[in-house]
Formats: sequence, structure tokens, C-alpha cells
Amino acid sequence: MKYTIPLAAVLGLVFFALLGSQIPGMQYIFGILIPYAAVLVFVGGFCYKVLQWAKSPVPFKIPTTCGQGYSLDWIKRDRLEAPVNSLEVAGRMFLEIVLFRSLWRNTKSEVHAGPKLTYESSKWLWLFALVFHYSFLVVLLRHLRLFLEPIPSLVGIVEYADGILQIGAPTMYLTDATLLLGLLLLFGRRLINRQVRYISLPNDYFPLFLIMGIAVTGILMRFFLRGGIDITVIKTLAVGLVTFHPTISGDLGAIFYAHIFLVC
Repeated sequence: MKYTIPLAAVLGLVFFALLGSQIPGMQYIFGILIPYAAVLVFVGGFCYKVLQWAKSPVPFKIPTTCGQGYSLDWIKRDRLEAPVNSLEVAGRMFLEIVLFRSLWRNTKSEVHAGPKLTYESSKWLWLFALVFHYSFLVVLLRHLRLFLEPIPSLVGIVEYADGILQIGAPTMYLTDATLLLGLLLLFGRRLINRQVRYISLPNDYFPLFLIMGIAVTGILMRFFLRGGIDITVIKTLAVGLVTFHPTISGDLGAIFYAHIFLVC
């Protein structure tokens, strides 16, 4: 199966971190060296790709709009699909970035008896993507409290709103559930939809399993495997990483190193 190898790879990374972090001295590699290396690789790779893109020749402009473009005055044009000024471009970009407007137009085609080809609206992908991405954004904002001191008020507001239902102790955040739900729905779509399943490759499944691993290890660390998890030590390490004075001032559980290893 196409998803077997990616799943095995993610599980292998988890077990590697769980076992490796138990070796004396390896905590500094998993907690300090690997995060710094990951940031360097990310920044270096990003700059490299931008430079490569900038040096690539672009002989002509390729329009990517799909609506009625600007022509004669009496022909109604689509201002968002075919923008011609900065304000319309900004409006289109805002809707694409914030609301995933292109996915809202998603349709599916099916062949029925006859034969008869039909096109139907399919908003599920838009909904799944919206739930997943905004849950991920909220989780990232909540984690800023580990890296910043003092904690910005915006982070506190987001954290309060996310845990407003006050389920359990420690409080279960809404995005803990919606992030996993969004991932499972996106993964299920690749399994159930035969067209998507046919074109899916192993590298399409790997990011889904990797983010699932990050979410699951985070939930386990918060609610179930709390032994050896000291939030003060984690805060000290996180602030130290940001200020380039990292230190591991206490013992941290293996699940923490597995979590941060998957993130990196």
C-alpha cells in the first residue's frame, strides 16, 4: 500500500527518538543540536529555493485566472477571478489565504447510467482543509507561550478561547481534537475517493502521518504520559533556544524528545 512506507517511516522516527533520548548525553542532541540544525536547514533551503526561482528565466506571463476578464464596457467581468488593479488583487489574495476560496469552488464529476456525466459541488475538502489549517495555527500560537517571556496578551486570549469548555484536567483544548479530526478526514479522503487514491503518492501521505505523530505525541505528553514532564524545564529550554543560551536544567520524558524530534 502507498501509505505503508510513510507510516513505517514516521513510527521509526518516533521509536528512534524514544530510544535514543534514553542514552546518556543524547538529550542535548535531541533537545538542542537537532532543533538548531533543523532551523539552519530550513532557512538555508528556503533561501536557496528563492534564489533558484529568481534566476530561472520567465519568458512571458502566464495568467492563472478563470473568470471573465476585462474587455468591453458592456461585458460584465469577474473582479475577483480576473483582477486588473491592486485592490482587486488584494481582495483575491485575502480570500485565498484566509478562506481558501479556490477549494470552495471544488467540484466532483461522476458518470451515471446513460452514460451521463454530472458535475456536483463538493465542499468537504474546503471544510477539512479549513479545520486543519486553522487548528494548526491556533496550536502554533498557543506554543508561543513557551518561547516568549513575558507572554503576549494575544497568546493568553487565544489559549483561553481554545480551552473555554474546560474539559478535563489539565484542560483539553478544542484544537487538540479538531487538528486530529482534520488530519483524519484528509487522510480518509485519500483512501475513500478512488480518483484521489489513484494519484496519491507515498510523499503525499508522509506529511499527514508526520503531523499526526506530532499531534499524538503532544496529546500523550499533556494528558497521559506526564511522568518526567516538567513544564518549567521545557520553558527554560525553549527560551534558551530562542536566546541562544539553551540549557536542559532537569529530566524530561522520552515522549518530549519524540515530540520535538518530529517537529524538527
